[in-house]
Amino acid sequence: MQRARRPAPSEPVKVLVVGVGHLGKQHARVYRELDGARLVAVVDTDLEKSKAVATNLDVPFSHELTPALLEGVHAASVVTPTPTHLQVASTLVEAGVSVLVEKPMTSTLAEARELLDVAREHGVTLQVGHIERFNPVVLAALPYIQDPVFIECDRIHPFSFRSVETSVVLDLMIHDIDIVLNLVSSPVANLDAVGTRVLSGTEDLANARITFENGCTAVFKSSRVAIQKSRKMRIFCPSSYTSLDYVAKTGMRISLKEGYDREKIDFKRMATLEESQGAYPLFTQYFNIEQLPISSEEPLRGELQAFLLAVRTAQEPVVTGEHGVQAIDIATRILDQIQQSQEAFLRRRHERR
Repeated sequence: MQRARRPAPSEPVKVLVVGVGHLGKQHARVYRELDGARLVAVVDTDLEKSKAVATNLDVPFSHELTPALLEGVHAASVVTPTPTHLQVASTLVEAGVSVLVEKPMTSTLAEARELLDVAREHGVTLQVGHIERFNPVVLAALPYIQDPVFIECDRIHPFSFRSVETSVVLDLMIHDIDIVLNLVSSPVANLDAVGTRVLSGTEDLANARITFENGCTAVFKSSRVAIQKSRKMRIFCPSSYTSLDYVAKTGMRISLKEGYDREKIDFKRMATLEESQGAYPLFTQYFNIEQLPISSEEPLRGELQAFLLAVRTAQEPVVTGEHGVQAIDIATRILDQIQQSQEAFLRRRHERR
């Protein structure tokens, strides 16, 4: 059995990019720019597409994974359509190649578990491409998030005509599912969800509400039929509130000042003062308001650097295969709940008729 290939200390990590569509060509670009990496080739079933990307980056190209192409390769990004992730990634893993599999990890929970088992068997690095973990807006907020009690996630996009074979839950909402699972270390106690198809053959709109055993509640809203893009997260902790805007690349944190005691505040008097003085001076009397410093680092660059480090050192990646399975598990439960809600609605409508 082929075990994981790791580069020698002075050797660059030799990488492939499999699938060079909208996102895959960006993987190829970043690998080409990174120190310590050598882009060996790009691969796509569309030979003209792979040739165009390869020509631009001055690397070889192919329309398939061959034993000769895999020889000596240490790692690969799998950026093919989601239904092909298991087959493509398994081919690489069985050749001893570590893989970064774009999100969602696979189309189904069973496939995700199978890929995780294959990666463990061969001892390769398996990282899942939940790129928002490397978003500077998220990274700036992480040090301040302690025991969240309520989280709101909005992820609204115009229809892109890409990934329509995948529900909006697996296409967009899964980003926020992964972040929330990383913030809330507790099993799910209850889950409710609704959704519908609008333009494609899968759900284009979805809302979900998850309650965790530790009492935290997370609300998710995802759509890919909007006019404008909106990606926001609001995180409420016992003594602070953090608001993140991924599109504007901003973050704000409001926290209670030391000594704040709600029992000693005359709210009726404060409401009267607010009318004459305005809310802001009174608000700052009890709260600290700060803008989070946001780095300009490209999330994809951070993600691929983390992957290369895990490949080189055999350390656990930031976003593990287990994390990918957990996100698919919750997404699958949401999809099941949506289907049950739709069936219940159709039954009620039929009964009324």
